[in-house]
Amino acid sequence: MIGFGTIRPGEWDIPLFLHVLGAFVLIGSAALAATFLFAAARDGSTSNLRLALRTLTIGVIPAWIVLRVAAEWIADKEGFADLDEPPSWINIGYIASELGFLLIIVSSLLAWFTLRRVRADDGDAEAAPSSAVRAAAILLAVVLVLQVVALWAMTTKPT
Repeated sequence: MIGFGTIRPGEWDIPLFLHVLGAFVLIGSAALAATFLFAAARDGSTSNLRLALRTLTIGVIPAWIVLRVAAEWIADKEGFADLDEPPSWINIGYIASELGFLLIIVSSLLAWFTLRRVRADDGDAEAAPSSAVRAAAILLAVVLVLQVVALWAMTTKPT
């Protein structure tokens, strides 16, 4: 029996690998950042807030860029870029990706403004406004849900 991997053209390997790698790094780093944000909202820790912000800027945003660039690259290779109406699973991926990026940026800004405010108060660990940090954590949790839905759509390819 011939497997799917043997009938896929070899020129798709690199963009597909980068797309899947970007997706998994995005999901993992977003889960880590959300964990740090929920911990910072719970105990008001500036170290958790700082780690969440670093994870967002070093892990989540670059992973999203790799995911999107590779997604367009593989869509072009597979011929989906030329279609007037792409399949529904690609539309689900686009919606999850674009909405997710907006939420990532808002979450990053909330964390950054909160950290700036804490630093302005001489770094008092109890001065961290937990409502902004909690909102950032919830936004990242929504990003995780969106990415899991996109992962489901990419693997099952619903019609």
